[in-house]
Amino acid sequence: MLLGLGGLYGVAATFGVAPSTLANPTAPEVTQCRPDADELPGNVTGLNCCPPTSNNIVDFGLPRSHRFTRIRRPAHLVDKKYLEKYTKAIALMKSLPFDDPRNFYQQANVHCAYCNGAYSQVGFPEIDLQVHGSWLFFPFHRAYLYFYERILGKLINDPKFAIPYWNWDHPDGMTLPAIYADPTSPLYDPIREPSHTPLVTLDLNYDGKDHDPVARDELIDRNLKLMYRQMISNAKNPGLFMGKPYRAGDTKSTAGSLENVPHGPLHNWVGKKEATNWENMGNFYSAARDPIFYAHHANVDRMWSVWKGLGPKNKDFNDRDFLDSSFIFYDENAQAVRIKVRDCLDTKKLGYDYQHMDLPWLNA
Repeated sequence: MLLGLGGLYGVAATFGVAPSTLANPTAPEVTQCRPDADELPGNVTGLNCCPPTSNNIVDFGLPRSHRFTRIRRPAHLVDKKYLEKYTKAIALMKSLPFDDPRNFYQQANVHCAYCNGAYSQVGFPEIDLQVHGSWLFFPFHRAYLYFYERILGKLINDPKFAIPYWNWDHPDGMTLPAIYADPTSPLYDPIREPSHTPLVTLDLNYDGKDHDPVARDELIDRNLKLMYRQMISNAKNPGLFMGKPYRAGDTKSTAGSLENVPHGPLHNWVGKKEATNWENMGNFYSAARDPIFYAHHANVDRMWSVWKGLGPKNKDFNDRDFLDSSFIFYDENAQAVRIKVRDCLDTKKLGYDYQHMDLPWLNA
């Protein structure tokens, strides 16, 4: 598995599904996390991706009902009152003791552990678990953001708190959200491409190079047409949109359309070109160190829900190996929780939803 996001998504179309002698759901062997993760860039040394361990892991259970629904709003539309809550929550998360699994940097380590070979697959100690490039991509990141959001809400004593989403599929959201660009804010990350400011229209098909300037209207038109292709033309069934099966014992799979583009290019667009490994957002191990990672993936998560509403054939896999694959996260009370993919299929059952925005790419 290639390490840089650019490398992975540049070759994703060549991946095949490794033959499995045993069809099983995948799960991380968290009790044997490797501090020297197998797939870290060669020039990164002394980094331990392993989050704190726990011998007390409970199984997640969907509540029968919710008193309210947390609403995730577009980052470019949040008001001052919300921004004050959000920045306070991130500041508190960053100030937690480093060995607290809810600490911001330990939360970032979760992504590193699942994406850079710190975990092997249960039952296959020689095979790394990788949550990118397969049908695990959407459910893993949904569950990851779910617990991250709950932690933030607990820190500010607001169970209704919801993270924002970067609305990059809409013309009004096709720039770096301004709330992440204030150097005095805990939402800021200094390791970003400095030329990609909130005044610069993003390129959803970014290839690592800033080409000759293109008029904003033309670039927006290209972005909308790309969204149509990745959400409709190239996403006519679950395998094409979500990625192909990845069962215990498999070493490779194939990424879905949206994971390839624009998800991957946007990581690289934010990452710093002059950094050795395109840190922070441009590499698996460091991507979640940037607070914008969670807003980016919130819109990725939103696109999963949108896709399922576009037509009767757009349904989740009903394969038990998909539904019973699982991940382990820490909740808002620092309790280790095992959550299965089957629990991640409906945002409303998880107690959150997205503020409605038009989908102009539907007519592109």
